[in-house]
Amino acid sequence: MKLTMSTYSTRGRVLRATGIAVAAGLLLTGCATSGSGGAEGAGGELTFSNWQFLEDGKGPILWDAVKEYTGPDGDISLAKVEIPFANYADKLSTELGAAGGPDVMVLQDSQFVELVDAGVLEPLDDIANELGDSLNSTNDAGEFGGGQYGFNWERPTYNTMIYNKDLFDELGLEVPTTFDEFLDTAKTITEKKGISGWAGRHQTAELDGWTLEMANWIYGFGGALSDGKSLTIDAPENVEAVEAFLETFESGVAPIGDDASTFRAKFGQGNVGMLFENSGVATTITSTEGNAIDGQNLGAAPLPMEFAGSNSQLILAVNANSDNKEAAKDFVRWVLGDEGQVAIRAGLGASAMATDVEPDAAFQEANPWAAQFLEAAKTSSSTLVEGFETDSKVIWREVLTAVEGLRINGGDVATKLAEAQAALEKELG
Repeated sequence: MKLTMSTYSTRGRVLRATGIAVAAGLLLTGCATSGSGGAEGAGGELTFSNWQFLEDGKGPILWDAVKEYTGPDGDISLAKVEIPFANYADKLSTELGAAGGPDVMVLQDSQFVELVDAGVLEPLDDIANELGDSLNSTNDAGEFGGGQYGFNWERPTYNTMIYNKDLFDELGLEVPTTFDEFLDTAKTITEKKGISGWAGRHQTAELDGWTLEMANWIYGFGGALSDGKSLTIDAPENVEAVEAFLETFESGVAPIGDDASTFRAKFGQGNVGMLFENSGVATTITSTEGNAIDGQNLGAAPLPMEFAGSNSQLILAVNANSDNKEAAKDFVRWVLGDEGQVAIRAGLGASAMATDVEPDAAFQEANPWAAQFLEAAKTSSSTLVEGFETDSKVIWREVLTAVEGLRINGGDVATKLAEAQAALEKELG
């Protein structure tokens, strides 16, 4: 993998992640702490943080895959740090900002760039150079400001539509390939079966998840929130995407008020026809006992839009203030090697990984839908706003607040997005 210079925003240097801003002061006053204990390179306990350890099904598989790691000299014990997803980012930001926190961690890309910018993640260029061509292009997500600070732990791709094959067969439906076909299909399901033809996030209470889903619409219609230098929130393509999103809800095919856990459960039970979803959710739905949807009757197809959609990027990184950085880096090397990649692949289903290791043959045979997600990962895009990476969450919040207001109160989409752009230009400078 070649290292390239990544661009990032020089705007909004005051980081919004809780607690990061105090890091420099604590370091200067000698208040640094670490979860590892022990001298550098001397073995001991290595702490590893990942909210996925708490997920049903996936969590135990992932922990079982890594827990026996003992380091090159057999003197490392791995300890898991379990933090629920709802407060994972805030808790880690606070701990890292106080020069503490776990030795190794999995981060979402939006938090990753903030933490790199704050100087609390360890540079990993040496590992990138050592492993070279064994790593695929998904690891470019771990580059920032000209350096490598992390590697792909998992890329769950949202760039796919999943559907109930049994329902489609029953109603004689073709898989839609355009927005108009999609909306007609959703209406047919709702009218003939009395269930939701489609469902999706639509409330700022689920900001992070809705960002990933709304990016499917923005990207799918050929839009973007910037051109790399300036914001383009009110671009015609974005206006068209938001209008289509709102039309879908206005048509009555989608439930209003359901959060993701609710409509995903309904889909698994056969009470929603289609979703725009990620590979991790597809794995969970098909492996949940008692669901009407399983590995054989889950359909997966490209988004019914002209262009590719988004992905969720999870990045493996090392704490720059760890007392045991060399052991932490050795663990990262192991994860990125053949043994580690095969081990964790069992818990990551059809997500793209740091290398091109494929799911095992039995999984692929039981879940033919997985091939679509693996292919979609090649064309999907991050939700980070190009040129404004560290401000991405602020930008998406403003955009989604505008979309939510339009869904509830109506109004002209172009006007509302122009207002959002003006507000952000004023805030970010």
